[in-house]
Amino acid sequence: MDTPLVSADSHIVEPPALFRDRLDRRWQEHAPRLVPDRDGGERYVFPGSTRSVGLGLAASAGAPGDDLMETGTRFADIRPGAWQPGPRLADQDADGVAAEVLYPTVGLFLLRHLNREFSAACMAAYNGWLADFCAAAPDRLIGCGASAVTAPEEAARDLRRIRDSGLKGAVVPLEPSAGGYADEEFDVLWETAAELEMPITFHALPPVRQAPAAGPGAAAILPLWDAQELLTGLVLGGVLQRRPELRLVFAEFDAGWVPHFLQRLDHYFHRHYRWLKLDGRIDRPPSEYIARSVHFTFQDDPVALRLTGPACSNLMWASDFPHAESTWPTSRSVASACDGLIPAQLHRDVFGDRARALYGIP
Repeated sequence: MDTPLVSADSHIVEPPALFRDRLDRRWQEHAPRLVPDRDGGERYVFPGSTRSVGLGLAASAGAPGDDLMETGTRFADIRPGAWQPGPRLADQDADGVAAEVLYPTVGLFLLRHLNREFSAACMAAYNGWLADFCAAAPDRLIGCGASAVTAPEEAARDLRRIRDSGLKGAVVPLEPSAGGYADEEFDVLWETAAELEMPITFHALPPVRQAPAAGPGAAAILPLWDAQELLTGLVLGGVLQRRPELRLVFAEFDAGWVPHFLQRLDHYFHRHYRWLKLDGRIDRPPSEYIARSVHFTFQDDPVALRLTGPACSNLMWASDFPHAESTWPTSRSVASACDGLIPAQLHRDVFGDRARALYGIP
């Protein structure tokens, strides 16, 4: 297996100085900060929010499952490659990875902060720091900035600022601050993304909804519901009909569920087109829009490859380094194990070439 691996979804772990030094002065006293946890480690807390982030799962790539804990890890304990570009390149080399598309860790939680103005200030600080991080090796460290989507027009301006800083894509919250992404007022955001040829990512986040029947295992399934609801709204709401040039990425939701999801959407399109009032919004089966415009990342999900076979034109492999789900440091073995599941050229597309094309990686 000689495919030059490109991870379409990896992460940095934000150092405390990022927010302490770069956050707008108005928000300095509210900056995300590290506090001790109950097991001798540290966790990020966010003033104005009851949510917090333990560092254990954020930086435990390569650890056996028996050792995984959210608590008990200090920032000083995590791999330097989680936040320093030089060591990060060494971590890529150890894993046989040629390049990574990078997303935040703490920033993903901040995207769901109730105060979107505060979230926007944090994202501006993060974007500037990430641009500097990626400038150390722009062909291997492929940064995706972040927008809090405080309003459609402001989100469009965020995309231009992100592009001007040298970053290659943008991650946005799973829901805007008001309204829905399929509303026509958000067309300015999608038009700008299409104009800039900038992929827009929706990234899996820890769930905020309740699923009492699932108990503590709800985190295993609720992100899939988030992805399915969001994508249904974007397709049936006509966003991909109106903006055929738009490219979307659904990151870290895996993809084995996608074929059945497409079958369900197509069934409702063909059978229930009339009473769902789809006239004027979409004029072809949903699966065709998704095949053209939407990508899905996966880590270790051979089910996705078996189910989709030669039709898996949407899939991009990801290592998720340095998070607990990461395939590091055995990513090449994971890729090699998929050799016989799909044709050789498609294997090269899924494990590297597709991400290179989407983000303009040399």
